[in-house]
Order: sequence, then C-alpha cells, then structure tokens
Amino acid sequence: MSWNSKGHKVVCACVGFFMIAGLSACGSGSNNGGNRSAGAEGGVTASQAAAALKSDKDVELTLWTWQADSLKSTIDAFQSKYPHIKVKVTATGAAADHYTKFSNVIKANKDIPDMTMLEYDYLPQYATTKALLNINDKSIEQQMGSRYTKAAWADVHVAGGLYGFPMDQGPIVMYSRRDLLDQHGIAIPKTWDEFEQAGIALHKADPTRYMGYIDTADVRYMAAIMRQAKAPMWQVKGLENVTLDMTNKKVKEVVDFIQRLIDEDVLEPVASKTDEYNRGFAEGRWVTKIDGAWRSSTYEKQQQSMKGKVEITLPPAWGSSAADFKSATIGGSLFAVTTSCPKDKRAAAVAFLNWICSDPAAIKAGNSEGGIRFSPTKAYLDDATYQNQHNDYFNQNVNAIYMESSKKINTDWSILPFNTQYATSFKDIVVPEMKKGGKLASVFPKWQESLKTYAEGQGFKITDKK
Repeated sequence: MSWNSKGHKVVCACVGFFMIAGLSACGSGSNNGGNRSAGAEGGVTASQAAAALKSDKDVELTLWTWQADSLKSTIDAFQSKYPHIKVKVTATGAAADHYTKFSNVIKANKDIPDMTMLEYDYLPQYATTKALLNINDKSIEQQMGSRYTKAAWADVHVAGGLYGFPMDQGPIVMYSRRDLLDQHGIAIPKTWDEFEQAGIALHKADPTRYMGYIDTADVRYMAAIMRQAKAPMWQVKGLENVTLDMTNKKVKEVVDFIQRLIDEDVLEPVASKTDEYNRGFAEGRWVTKIDGAWRSSTYEKQQQSMKGKVEITLPPAWGSSAADFKSATIGGSLFAVTTSCPKDKRAAAVAFLNWICSDPAAIKAGNSEGGIRFSPTKAYLDDATYQNQHNDYFNQNVNAIYMESSKKINTDWSILPFNTQYATSFKDIVVPEMKKGGKLASVFPKWQESLKTYAEGQGFKITDKK
C-alpha cells in the first residue's frame, strides 16, 4: 500500500461544503429542468467481486479519505490477505477539504479516484449527479447487504440505487459530567421534560453552568433532534421529488421547546469548532453533550483530565418515559466507487470496500487503532467481545449503550438531495434567531421557502406544504 501524503486522523467527520452547481457538470441530468438520473450501473455481481479476491491478476485502486491514519491497519490487513490488489491511499486532510478536492476533480473530469469516502448526509448530492457508481445488483443486495444493519444499509441507497458500503455509524448518545451533576444532586435525565427541569435547577444553583448547548454551526444537530422527536421536515421520493413540510405541528412543537430551553438558560447557543466550544464541556460550562458515538474517542485522546468524570447514557426521550426513546445519528461514513473507476477494476473495488467495511478481520484491525469505530455490521453487534467490552476511561461498558442506540434509530427519515443548501440556509436564516428572546419558529417558513426556491432552480420537483 502506498500513501500519497501523511494521513491526518480526523475522528470527527466534519461537515463538508461544496457547490452542487459545480457537480452538475458531471451528470447527464440537467439542473435546469428535466429528469434526474442515478449514477451509471456498476455491472458488478457478488460472484464477480468474490472472483476478484481470488484472482492472480494485479489491480491497483486509488482511494481518497480523510481518515488515512486510522484506516492503515485495516488496509494493511486486506493487502496481506489479497496482495494482488494494491490500494493507493490519498489523505485529503479534514473532511471539509476532502469534499472541496473531490468536487473540484469531478468538475474538471480529471484525476478522479476509483473510490472515495463520504458522509451519509452528502451521498445523495453525489449520487444524483452521476459522480458515483450505482452498484445495485440482486446478488450484492442479498449477499453483501445482509451483513449490515437495516438502518445503515438504507443509508447507502438513493432512489433505489446502491452507492456504497457503510463504514461506521454515529448513533447518538449523551455524555454527562456526572461529577458536576452529583455536586448539585441532579440525576441524569431520561426524558426531555426531566432535562428541562434539571437544567433550570442547575443554572439557578450556578449561573455559570448550562445543562447543554444548541449548535449554531452544524445543522446536523438540529436534524438529529427532529429525527429523534419523529418530526420529519420533508419526504424524498425518487431522485427529484421532494415534499417540504418544515412547519407542521410536530416540527413547531419541537422548535418551540428548543426556544423555551434557550430562554430558560437550559441550552446555550454556541458554534461548534470554536475555542469556546472545544473548552465548554471539559470546563463544565455544559454538563451534558449529545453527539455521535465517535465523540468518545476525542475525549479519550484529548481530555484525560475528564477520565472517570463522564458517564454515557442514551439521550433523553421525547415522551413520558425512557421507553419512548427513539434515536438518530450524527456523523458516520461510507465508501463508494466512482463512475471514473475503469470497468475492469470495478469488481475488485466492490470486493475491497465490502471487505474493509464488514469483514470481522477488518473490524478487529480498525478497533486496534485505538478509540472507537462503531461498525454497523451484524457481526460487530452480535459479537460478545464487543458487546461486553469495558472502557477504562468511562469506567463502563460503552458499547452496550451505542448498540442500544443503534437498534432504536428512527428509520422514518430521508436526506435531502440538496443537503448543502439546507446547511447554508440554516446558518443564514435560522441561526440569527437561535438566541434568548429569539423567534425560532417564525423563521422556519422562510427557511422552507428558501429551500423551495433553490431546489426548483436546480430542477427538483417540490411540493410545498404549509
């Protein structure tokens, strides 16, 4: 295996922003009207992928990823077993840099890698513009798809097409500063109503502390709240038909509750990826943090002062008891084959990606790097070794919590095929009202109208519910 540049491990896959208008150059569907079409059919079967592993023909594949360091052991394990398949890895930097670079080579139609890493949130935008290979085949669906959880396998599909393999998943959990809650005699809340009351009591006792924060930089956290609350803001059918429903009764109920928590000093608005944000939880400004399972690794590696002080639980439930809990995801990544991958290499690419994402040896190698890589495979979830793994930093079996959250992910959710515009307009329209005395619910109609205008201009068929 060769490495083009030193890999920079990024445990948290940050949101990447790129212009879908630039991507449209590589798709045959027009962004100014007409029907969109999925990526080209891959023409690969499960038996062909299996044969590629057994072949004695040398194949070189190129892979772009922002997790080059953390994947090294896994790819080394693959090449030790299948030395005829060489994988040339390019470390693309942070996830945001990765998306910019990948979008640029697609637009230029030059130097496009055979395979790339993506986050689930950004898969539809690349799939609908023919940047990715549609590897949908009955044998692949049955033989390879059966290795993954239902939620994760659904996440690599767009409009019936299959565009990759799930590498990891970010089921949400709640990290609580148990040491600080104990000081004030506050139990870790199991419902959002309990969270509200605990937050009011905490801030009254110590005005420098908040129960938690609301992210004003990353829209994925707002989406996770809505998904967990079973408040879908849209429905996506096929490649181009989208119903926007961001002002319905359930969404308004959740938005009003968020505004109330901000007004009551239970949640503090703060932008992630800032110094204030990076210090907040460690310094105890916020005593809880709801995030993906991958966040655990950053604490273990960067916050040794919090060892033994943090407890992981399921997030609060929307409802009257913990039994009402539904989960969501923040983060998580997949690997896809690009349409630029030569036809004679596609079977090897499919075989390689499925192996590093689902083979028990690959999962073991990935976890040997340290930290936590939550695999969305049945082999991982059913393995007692992982189920009963004690974590010294948190002094508890954290995998059991991650697995429980994973099993309760709300599957009644879809990703917008113009997700970057959704993220951009969130910052422009919604964030200014995410403050004490704000009128958060009042801007959701404007947010919906903005997305409608943009999407129709890109050739999507929009149904606008009000």
